[in-house]
Amino acid sequence: MHKRILIAAGWISLISALIAMIIGHTGSHDLRWEVNQISTYAATAPHDRWITAAMLLPCVTLACISILVSRFNILGDSNVAHTMPLCAGATIAGLLTLAVYEETARTVTILKTAGFEAIRRQSFHDAALLIFFYSAVLVAVVLGVLIIAQADNWKEKILGSSVTVLGLAAFPLMTTAWPRLIGVLGAGPGMKQRASLLSLWLAIALVLMVASNKVFQRWHPLTRRD
Repeated sequence: MHKRILIAAGWISLISALIAMIIGHTGSHDLRWEVNQISTYAATAPHDRWITAAMLLPCVTLACISILVSRFNILGDSNVAHTMPLCAGATIAGLLTLAVYEETARTVTILKTAGFEAIRRQSFHDAALLIFFYSAVLVAVVLGVLIIAQADNWKEKILGSSVTVLGLAAFPLMTTAWPRLIGVLGAGPGMKQRASLLSLWLAIALVLMVASNKVFQRWHPLTRRD
């Protein structure tokens, strides 16, 4: 029962985060999602609170996955599995800090003319973004490796490999100038950031698919193994 509740909460929060992110990008404004970062939308867009909600909701998903992996051992009872609370906790801490310390300066030029409070908030914001991003990539890679290690069929191995690849792909999607390679010359950090976050979102969704399958198999009267 507890596992099914965690699975349901994980799916609801993850899907709600995506919906909130989409709603947060609507409304009449001069921002462009290809250029402006999500943090800019969270600070200045008409539906900025929806963006903030989109930052907070994945915390619930990560907490549910962490409990499923470390407490209920759905991906095996290993030392690596028990590190998940630490990895997921760092990601959650980054998201919570991002939600509290909103962006105050989009560029270095603006930051140079900002006051002490604005610089302090921006510093916490930038640090939180780095903590979240690198921790989230680590979470996806670790979960993918765990799925592969305990997989008993080729479908789970493919899903685990996909989770790992999506987690690793988030880094170049965020840090390289890949939009130019596909001919999108007017794109800026906004497109790269959203592509990277979408990659991480898909990785977590695949983890929930694996977890849902395992919990369903255990509790279904025709497939239960106990």
